[in-house]
Amino acid sequence: MALHIDITLLQFRTATSVRPLYLKSKEYMFKILTLSLLLANLATSAQTEIIGTILQKETKKPLEFASVRLLNSDSIIHESTLTDSNGAFKITAKPGETILQITYIGQVLYTQKIELNEKQINVGILEMVTTKEISNTVVTAKRKIIQRKVDRLVFNVENSSKASAGDALDVLSVTPGVQVQNNKIRIIGKNSLQVLINDKAVLLSDEELSNFLKSMASENIKNIEVITTPPAKYEAAGNSGLINITLKQVKKNSWNAQLKSSFKKQTYSTGSLGGSFNSNKEKLSIASLLNYSAGCYYQEQDDYAYFPDGLWYTSSPFRVNAKRMNARIDVSYQITPKWTMGAQYLYNKNRRDITDAPYTAVFDYRSNDVMRFLQSTGSMNLIPKIHSVNYHNEVALDTAGRKIELNVDYFNYHNPDTKKYNGFSKIQHPMKEQFYRGLNQNIQNVANVSVKLDVEVPTKWMDVSFGGKVSKSKSTNTINYFNSGFVNTPVTLYSLSQNDFEYKEAIQALYVSVVKKFNEKWDSQLGVRMEATETDSKSTNLNLATKNNYLKLFPSFYVTYNASNNYSFSFNYSKRIERPDFFDLNPNIYFINPFQTIEGNAFLQPSFVDNFELSNTFHSFETKVYYSYEDNLFSQVPLADPNTNIIRFTNENFINTNRVGISENYSFNKISYWSSNNSFDINYSKSKFNLAQKQEDQKGLNATISTDNDFSLNKENTILLGLNYWYRFPGVSGIFSSKSASSLSLSLQCFVFHKNVNITLRGNDILKTSAERSTTTVNGIFQKAIYYFDARSLQLSLSYNFGNKNISGKKHITGNEDEKGRTGN
Repeated sequence: MALHIDITLLQFRTATSVRPLYLKSKEYMFKILTLSLLLANLATSAQTEIIGTILQKETKKPLEFASVRLLNSDSIIHESTLTDSNGAFKITAKPGETILQITYIGQVLYTQKIELNEKQINVGILEMVTTKEISNTVVTAKRKIIQRKVDRLVFNVENSSKASAGDALDVLSVTPGVQVQNNKIRIIGKNSLQVLINDKAVLLSDEELSNFLKSMASENIKNIEVITTPPAKYEAAGNSGLINITLKQVKKNSWNAQLKSSFKKQTYSTGSLGGSFNSNKEKLSIASLLNYSAGCYYQEQDDYAYFPDGLWYTSSPFRVNAKRMNARIDVSYQITPKWTMGAQYLYNKNRRDITDAPYTAVFDYRSNDVMRFLQSTGSMNLIPKIHSVNYHNEVALDTAGRKIELNVDYFNYHNPDTKKYNGFSKIQHPMKEQFYRGLNQNIQNVANVSVKLDVEVPTKWMDVSFGGKVSKSKSTNTINYFNSGFVNTPVTLYSLSQNDFEYKEAIQALYVSVVKKFNEKWDSQLGVRMEATETDSKSTNLNLATKNNYLKLFPSFYVTYNASNNYSFSFNYSKRIERPDFFDLNPNIYFINPFQTIEGNAFLQPSFVDNFELSNTFHSFETKVYYSYEDNLFSQVPLADPNTNIIRFTNENFINTNRVGISENYSFNKISYWSSNNSFDINYSKSKFNLAQKQEDQKGLNATISTDNDFSLNKENTILLGLNYWYRFPGVSGIFSSKSASSLSLSLQCFVFHKNVNITLRGNDILKTSAERSTTTVNGIFQKAIYYFDARSLQLSLSYNFGNKNISGKKHITGNEDEKGRTGN
């Protein structure tokens, strides 16, 4: 079982931005574009355009950011916009009688009933008398810290005490419904998730994702959306849900930057240095980030396999020398007031040089003597690189919120890795010494290209959105390997054999979603997504070829009842799909030693998950009751052979799981110097297995509690003491049973120089109690594993924020209705 960590290090968990119909790509996109343009034409045809200019009567200067509204006979706003820097406005509406109203900072300046019976009406120059001070005025509408929307929970970070907490991973650790343990992110009650930034998927593995989020300053985060049952707009892949991190937009004609460094002491040391720069000048907006880290970390691994001939105990700690670099740049340009175009580039490189010296001893059950032992030395070198490019366009069709978004994405993952091992085996009675040696080399390349189109058409009765996506992926693996097995003399010369594996995937998708607000209390959303998938796996050397085609529907449904501002109920349902990772499909065998191998499974099928969720929000409490059925799940399984003592780590579709649970989240801020976020989750699962080796059903409880606290030590809130603790009770997951684990962390933050400098000292897993301990029985062989990820650490971080922040309030008048007008929502 020492191989488990090597699987983690070798595999690349794609974030599955690939979601593909049996239509050819060009034909498919042509139909979508035609349909979109037709609907857009229908939505905007037969409308009257109203134009005009608004000036301040006292100064004759343009009145910028005045709200121009069209009201019906019941004084309900049906169209709205804002004046530009020249005081000009343009607004469209259907023919008929309407009321033109102009407001500014809550003051009604002008009201006039007009008849829309021409293609264009020019109201000319309107001079307004403003009785409120305009210059240096900032109007803001502060949102609640936690909001419940029809299909998601929104944590408004910018309004919380966590706005200056450190980095994005720190903020996620206190986000309601989210847990961060051993740098792994999960939604409470779920197994896995997908992270997005500004609605764009971040295609990184667990470790790379956590390092990327650590390089993002919490000050740049506007809100975090926790979507436990994603609607039809999002990919159907991922059996658990989505976390969407929305970044703040830099104020117009301003810029800001941050420099950041940290030093972490674990068993070994790691240091990092990075920075970010954001600007918004006239129509051009730029957001960028660069981070570099280097150092070492250590991991302990102990595995026990109780074979008939004795207890096989393997100790395989390893040391990793790691160098990481990640960068992101996002450029956006406003071509016209209604058309914005931009591009994003993401780069990630994570070099890891791993050394280990596994030792395996075979103990006699009666005497506890060592009958045999194996001693190895090994190394692994991985240099994965990721390039991700996105090109996007957003076109507003009118001021009522109708718009079209087009995204074109390219993604490339390249990873050359090499694993070597060399060792010997000694049997005590009779004395026998043998030798073994092995080498695995694999060059994996994954490329994906996708085109995605989304259309939003809000109407008087409901908001309709629809769209589609075409995605194609190709994964190639070139493998060179050698495995000597047991030989009587040390191996010095050897020749490599070669294998290959290629996997192609094409996914086409269409979706439609309808949002209906019945009244001030009831909201609903109904959607369906259709995805057609074609896969082709082949290996010339292994004489393997398999194809797969399937068409599936993924419905989603949400309903919310808002009894008051502090009390709401919601129910939702969605169907999801989990597709195998590219590494899991590779059927070639990797030898760790003569008794342990890793191999993929080219015949893996996708699994499907049905999620039901009922939630209640009451003031600072959120209670959630959930149920899920996971059908034909695939997972890694250690297949032990009692006759040969060989353990094969492979993936199989063999699990059907029913899970029901309840979770509670409570945010406490009643005391000025103390804020606290607390969560509890308990669920019961029952799993049935379908393996060639007979396996008994497994059922049991899982439970987790956590608390995150900040204590302000002075009136200025510039010195904060943090206390974080989580505890995971013994539980079950698939064929594994897990033991308890916990972690206690403390932090001290100090803000100086007008809070522009943040100095943080943090101690993680102080009691060293977060080790993962699990047991399982497969094919009659009981196996036990204890892994510790070197989580105990002391970290010192320093960040410095600077930039042009003295912006005239005249150019930044904001409020709920005006903000809605600017965004078109």
